[in-house]
Amino acid sequence: MPSVMVLMAMILSFATIQLDTVVAGAAPDWLSWLFDNQPQGAREVLSTIAGSMITVAGVVFSITLVAVSNAAYRLSPRLLTNFMRDVSNQVTLGTFISTFIYCLMVLRAVQSAPPGQQGDQASAFVPHLALLLAIALAVCSIAVLIYFIHHIPRSIHVSSVVADIGTDLKNQLASLFPRELGAPTDAEIGGSNEKAFRERLLAGEAGVIAVPSTASGYLRIMDTDDLMEIAEKKDLEIQLLVQPGEFLNEGDAVMTFRRADGAKPDKALTSKLQETFTLGAMRTPMQDANFLAQELSEIAMRALSPGINDPVSAISALNWLGSGLAYLGGRESIKPLRKDSKGRDRILSPVITFESLVENSLVMIAPDFARNLPAARAYLTVTSRLARGLPTERRAVIEKLQTRFKKITGEALPEKDVEEMFSEPVGGRSAALARARNKAQKFLSLFSF
Repeated sequence: MPSVMVLMAMILSFATIQLDTVVAGAAPDWLSWLFDNQPQGAREVLSTIAGSMITVAGVVFSITLVAVSNAAYRLSPRLLTNFMRDVSNQVTLGTFISTFIYCLMVLRAVQSAPPGQQGDQASAFVPHLALLLAIALAVCSIAVLIYFIHHIPRSIHVSSVVADIGTDLKNQLASLFPRELGAPTDAEIGGSNEKAFRERLLAGEAGVIAVPSTASGYLRIMDTDDLMEIAEKKDLEIQLLVQPGEFLNEGDAVMTFRRADGAKPDKALTSKLQETFTLGAMRTPMQDANFLAQELSEIAMRALSPGINDPVSAISALNWLGSGLAYLGGRESIKPLRKDSKGRDRILSPVITFESLVENSLVMIAPDFARNLPAARAYLTVTSRLARGLPTERRAVIEKLQTRFKKITGEALPEKDVEEMFSEPVGGRSAALARARNKAQKFLSLFSF
């Protein structure tokens, strides 16, 4: 975005200068005060604005990057990526740099009268309209700076960071799991021939071709719609071996395929299938819900590390993680085998499940929460609240997790605290409510005779 804004500033400078050449001397008398600038004064104004903008951009963003780096140390290294991806930050940087470039382009158009003709202004040229626009851009830049100073502290605050990631996680799960529990499936997703389909696409079988990765990196995007279109057009059966977020070495198989009609595939088809996926040096949340869940988990683990010791931030990350899992718990699972528009089995792919997301998030952070009493109580409260809204099969996953968590906390915390936390069954009232009830009973007993 900053590059686009700089390009627009250059175009705007040429346009305003050309407009000045057209309207020069044609302004009405009541606007004559707008065209009363001298070449030397115009240069000073433009030079001042340009110098100020580049100085402000350099100083502000240097200080901001230091603050963001400190926040990234406390929260997650991925915060730096989020900072650069933030539209507000891009617009702010683009505004400062664009104003700077605009002033430079206009400055070169200012011309003084030749020597010996100082009294004759006919040969001098001052782009009055462009100068006024430069002043307006400077005022806008000040407004943007004020907004930026307000925006940055909020954007790097742990509550805002965690809330944004939690919201992105829920939105990503909503796109991946569009159906609520009990909703009927459509003809495009589903299938009962998964085992037979997988056996037909075993690597090394006759007619089965592996599509290798063209480079090393993380699988960022898999265009399944384009893949389905190719499968229908070429009558293919495809098995995806990886999912977005996994790391691939150059030459690793991304998928295998075969012609359903038994025809021999050509190299051009393999190349076309390679165009359906994109690799990158970093993981992105575009199709990777596990990445977002692991970001929240990482923030929680860093907050509970001995060097930071911030259980409040860890609990905040845990709450948003529990919110995402609660949403997923109420959605229908995705069937690995996809059908085309004619009902034929076409694509078999690994899918995210409730169990796998729990394994990559709640299970991963359990040891860290078990070593801190307030965090352990919050962990039990969140998982208990989560279990109450789940169907029986998924509820069993949380029950198993809580059994495991009790064992871990028993090794890290006093036995009395562990017994108090687990006094309530899974799906009953939360541990926090149980503790409040016990404290209330003890308080009332002081007044009983």
